[in-house]
Amino acid sequence: MWLIPQPVSAAAAAVLAIAWSAAPAAAQDSRAPEAVGSIPAQALPPGQSDSVDLSAYFTDPDGDALVYAANISDPAVAEVSVSGSVLTVTGKAPGTAVATVFASDPGGLSATQRTRITVERPNRPPEPVGTIPAQSLTPGQWVSISVSSHFRDPEGGTLSFAGSTSNPAVASVAVSGDVVTITHVGLGTAIVSAIAHDPGGLSAQQRIAVTGVSDQATPVPAQPGRAPPESVPSEEVRSGVLNIAEADAGARGADEARQLDPFPPRLLTGFVGSTGYTLARGRGQAGAGFLGASPVAQAGEFGDIIPGIGQVSYGVTDDLTVTAGSGFFYYNVGSGDSDLFPYLAPKFRVYGNGQVSVAVEGYVGLWLAEETVTYYAGSVAGSMAMDGGYSLHASGGVVGISTTILGESLNEHAGVLAVGGDYRVTSELLLVGEFRRLGVEEGQDGVSIVTAGLRFLRAGLGGEAGLAYYFEDDAEIRPVVSVAYRFR
Repeated sequence: MWLIPQPVSAAAAAVLAIAWSAAPAAAQDSRAPEAVGSIPAQALPPGQSDSVDLSAYFTDPDGDALVYAANISDPAVAEVSVSGSVLTVTGKAPGTAVATVFASDPGGLSATQRTRITVERPNRPPEPVGTIPAQSLTPGQWVSISVSSHFRDPEGGTLSFAGSTSNPAVASVAVSGDVVTITHVGLGTAIVSAIAHDPGGLSAQQRIAVTGVSDQATPVPAQPGRAPPESVPSEEVRSGVLNIAEADAGARGADEARQLDPFPPRLLTGFVGSTGYTLARGRGQAGAGFLGASPVAQAGEFGDIIPGIGQVSYGVTDDLTVTAGSGFFYYNVGSGDSDLFPYLAPKFRVYGNGQVSVAVEGYVGLWLAEETVTYYAGSVAGSMAMDGGYSLHASGGVVGISTTILGESLNEHAGVLAVGGDYRVTSELLLVGEFRRLGVEEGQDGVSIVTAGLRFLRAGLGGEAGLAYYFEDDAEIRPVVSVAYRFR
């Protein structure tokens, strides 16, 4: 028989006792799973499913296998399910919900992550608006049609436009921005299609009946004697944006110079137009407002003057707009005393490269006070559309007065300079700003004004609200508020 020495057996017993007591302690030291990074937010349309492997977003310090589960804050928006480590999200209805994901180890310890689920409204195709009139053209004639007013995008996306012709022997088609130009080629009939594409690739079209005749006069806005724009291949899409009158259908872009006058009317802000825009042929605009940024109102010692305006503009051609209206100066507001000054202002605009617009404008008006005063002005204005929703403008000119008071003739004039710009925040809202200086010649007493505000544009209605700050000895801030309505 082998006998174990007593000291050795005692040591072995001690080792066994220590191992036995340590085993439960080791089991109690299990650590909880940990989140790794963030599960990306999910965006999907109704009926579509996306999957995420959750194993990349959790870890267990003890190396244990994890079990995953998930729930959703709004089951009406989306549903979630987990198979192994794969989370599947299925969109049900437009809206937003939060998915909560759990990762648990065998000991019941867990970690949690949350991610946002957005179910987007499905893209809908553009919609035709109204009907584009039929056209009749004689040899050498062409007509340009701004087609943006004949389409809208339900999501408010930026539309691009294309054109095609069913009979190139009768009519050719060119597209620039939102302008479709149809040119007479020969006798007969053709169908010209104006096509609007949304950013998602969906489209809508309007069909224009075109008749090519020999020598009869045409009632449509054909333009003989001018070379039409260079034709583009059928169905070629060129990026364009909607007229400001239909700004709810998209944001501005490279062909801004083809758009309508910006809302609202700003003729009285120094009698120098801020931009080179004109109304499209056959379109009109009526507006009114309190234009506190008029340096003419502060050029002399007129006292406490509140200038306002009401006017109507009409596009005689795509390049010529005529504006008529009446301003009014309220002196002592409490008594309601005021003077009127009716005026007429034609503006002629040319453009190039689809981005730059230059206009020449004239102005003549009468101040019907105790002594009749004739106002006159002339200016040159330029505008440039830039990428990113920005637009810049500058103008300069001369404004003057001529009158006879107590047999004495008075003729005064001053230079006016304006620079500014705007930025489209959304398809309907712009930030606008401008610096204007009356009296740019040396030795003249001048007035400097800075204006800033918000401009709202939707369909045929626009408005502006802002502030004008006068840099004078007794500097003051005045509001600028106006509204305008555009019509065909």
